[in-house]
Amino acid sequence: MSAPGWAFAGPEGSHRATGATLEAPSAGAGDADLPAAAREVSRQLADVLVDGVDPERARHLIDAQVQAWAQGQLETGRVTSAEVLGEVARRVFDRRFGLGPLQPYLERSDVENIVVNGCRQTWVTFTDGAKKPGPPVADTDEELIEWVQLLARRGNTGREFSHASPLLDVALADGVRLAVVGWVSRHPHLAIRVHRLVDVTLPQLTRLGTLTEPLEQFLRAAIRARRNIIVCGEVNTGKTTLVRALANEIPPEERIITLESDFELFLDDPRLAHRHHDVVAMEARQANAEGAGEVRLQDLVPACLRLNPDRVIVGEARHGELAPMLEVMYSGARGSMCTLHVHRPEHVFSRVVQLGRRADLGLGADDVHLMFGLAEPLIVYLRRDQASNERFVSHVMEIGPPADSVEPTRNLVFSPGADGRATPAGGHISAALLDDLVKQGLDPESLQSGSEMRGWL
Repeated sequence: MSAPGWAFAGPEGSHRATGATLEAPSAGAGDADLPAAAREVSRQLADVLVDGVDPERARHLIDAQVQAWAQGQLETGRVTSAEVLGEVARRVFDRRFGLGPLQPYLERSDVENIVVNGCRQTWVTFTDGAKKPGPPVADTDEELIEWVQLLARRGNTGREFSHASPLLDVALADGVRLAVVGWVSRHPHLAIRVHRLVDVTLPQLTRLGTLTEPLEQFLRAAIRARRNIIVCGEVNTGKTTLVRALANEIPPEERIITLESDFELFLDDPRLAHRHHDVVAMEARQANAEGAGEVRLQDLVPACLRLNPDRVIVGEARHGELAPMLEVMYSGARGSMCTLHVHRPEHVFSRVVQLGRRADLGLGADDVHLMFGLAEPLIVYLRRDQASNERFVSHVMEIGPPADSVEPTRNLVFSPGADGRATPAGGHISAALLDDLVKQGLDPESLQSGSEMRGWL
């Protein structure tokens, strides 16, 4: 978070903090070089703004050092305005507790992603799909790496970024996810994803065009009927956002356990306490530089069952965790969810087999197909329109146990309409599922409004 409203009476003002010795400032940049001034004050505070320092105490320390810096400017004949002092203080605070020069973008509602290619190049992507250049974040790549290492320690679970661990994925505060690569490329490269819709509901997604009204009713009834759901799609299609909205339909008294490679669901966020009263959030852990201490997501899936969940939500199935997750859906916690990267909806069956084999459980394709079918999940596929940047559900499929072949049975319940959005496919649903949904308040007529099935599989 940033430090809005930071005001100073001027270079003569005194806001000295107690309990710390501050380095005397050297003559530095004038009003026109705010980045250099912020860097100088940051360097002078390096020994006191240590890990674990309280942000409010940090504000006082920064306030005092900025005043000391201004006094040094005054001694060289430079008078610094209160506005400039406030901006220097904000930049110092943002660098230590926010995302430095990028923090103002995080405070905008229309910024979606930020990528940094070395110390000099930044690109900002907005919610309308526009991509524009942003400010440089450091003077050198070495300084950029030092800043990333600070961010890595500040994450929900501190992680290492070094020659020995050149790949970093970490969830920061306020719905920000950071991915970094270094030493395996010519420059450090950062990708910052901003999760805007943390407290989101199905009606909100309907208003945004992600869902249609019949689909909203269908998904609400499916959650209440404790149907397992797998949300699929390509990268950056809104899978995590949809899972959050679906989770907000779970009765608040139910016990939810979330399992993630990097915290992104935030169902345990205090801001969502009115929606979820009993949440356990678990995160996989990477091995340290010596190769010890790793906790894989697929290890957490069976372990979480001993914590008595009503439902389990896996943020993303990428490796061997899908097979144990299907076991959870079948016999452990009905009404569970996960997300899955799939390029096209018809690839979901091959993708499930691929991930099932990664579990190292000796499972063949037939075994995985049987597990997939017995779990009876609903597959919800999301698309992103490249031209408009809109995200929306295009397909919903019901999966059932294998019948006449080794592959699971499937019914295409929703298929793309004229605008690509999910439209009822005209009665293609099993009697058992329909009965469950009707008991939870679904109007069966809402599924009869579509035309005949549009070709998919």
